[in-house]
Amino acid sequence: MLHRTPRGWTRVAMPEGLVVVNDVRAWHAADVWALAAGQNAQERTDLLHWNGHRWTAVAGPAGELLQAIDVDRTGGLWATGVAGDATTVSVRRRGQWKNALSLPQPSGLNAIAAGSASDVWAGGYGESQIGATPLWHFDGSDWKRTPWESEWAHWILQIEYAAPDDVWFYALEQSPLFPPPTLHHWDGSTFTTHRLPSASDSVGEVHPMSTVGFLGSIASDGQGGVWVSSPFDPAHLLHFDGASWTRATPPIGVTAYSMTRVPHTTVVWAGTQIGTVWRHS
Repeated sequence: MLHRTPRGWTRVAMPEGLVVVNDVRAWHAADVWALAAGQNAQERTDLLHWNGHRWTAVAGPAGELLQAIDVDRTGGLWATGVAGDATTVSVRRRGQWKNALSLPQPSGLNAIAAGSASDVWAGGYGESQIGATPLWHFDGSDWKRTPWESEWAHWILQIEYAAPDDVWFYALEQSPLFPPPTLHHWDGSTFTTHRLPSASDSVGEVHPMSTVGFLGSIASDGQGGVWVSSPFDPAHLLHFDGASWTRATPPIGVTAYSMTRVPHTTVVWAGTQIGTVWRHS
């Protein structure tokens, strides 16, 4: 793994046999969680913890293959996973795992955002093109399926939580025409849909059904808007302020697979498909 400090970048070894890092979430500099996989993610996916000095493997929920993680504001670790034919959401507090949600569906929930211990969103891939979009919300007491009004089911690629009334969803419509991903916003009571602007330049080949990262990423800008990286327009990073779109030119015309904002700032970091890292402020 690469680690950034005020002194620059360093490489930090992971446990032997792990070759792909799928998710990283930090609570503070000495409390960071990651999901990393071996050559075959089905055979080995480890939950890792960084204590400020080294990465070590930590036991996940028994019998579950974890898919996505997030840390809430109290330090609780939330994880989605698959256990047999069931999809699960679990939470880890004081070293103990507790099952929070079990669903009788094998498709899984690949996105989770925990704003607080009583405000958690989880979403994933629909069981069919015309079925209900799998989006669930936890209010501290109960999980409720949130209606997603559309003709086709959506694959929820990423959830970006800024506030209870400011949650962004990056989703792909499961239409047979394979349209580009769309941006959706939750204001605390209703959803609004914002289609990405058409690409301004003709740039290369697009593979819309590859991996989640190849389909782009979103990150809150810290000012009520959101940054979007899309493989349908890698010549630009897109910015939506809640009303209109603008384009920014990235250092290199490639897709940013993953973006994240430094909490309480407007600084955004992005990692790309060719190994470069960008910083915007």
